Amino acid sequence: MNDDFDELDRALFALPLEAPPPGLRQSILNATVYARAQAAAGPEIRTWELLAVGIALAAATWLILSLLVSKGFAATFDANLLVAGRAIADPTTLVWLGAGGAVAAWLSFFNATGLRLPLGGARS
Repeated sequence: MNDDFDELDRALFALPLEAPPPGLRQSILNATVYARAQAAAGPEIRTWELLAVGIALAAATWLILSLLVSKGFAATFDANLLVAGRAIADPTTLVWLGAGGAVAAWLSFFNATGLRLPLGGARS
């Protein structure tokens, strides 16, 4: 076996190097060294998620205040809630909900559809 690699080393070092793309060093550091610090900071919250949570909290606050202040609204809300509860508790509705859930579980378990849904871009 030949242990003399001087000529090969000289030939490799004589090759012209191309300039690295801009931002390469920072992207490597983000993926390696800074990855633990970014993971410890928690997931990034998007603007639309923050907006949806704010709208849901505002609607819940309005509903609670309306139920506490207005007796007529509370009575109507209670009656409508009772009607919706009876409709969901109907045996026919429960059978259809169960059948739909079973089909959805079967399709996701066996991947019978063959379709891949775009769930957003992957982040590294």
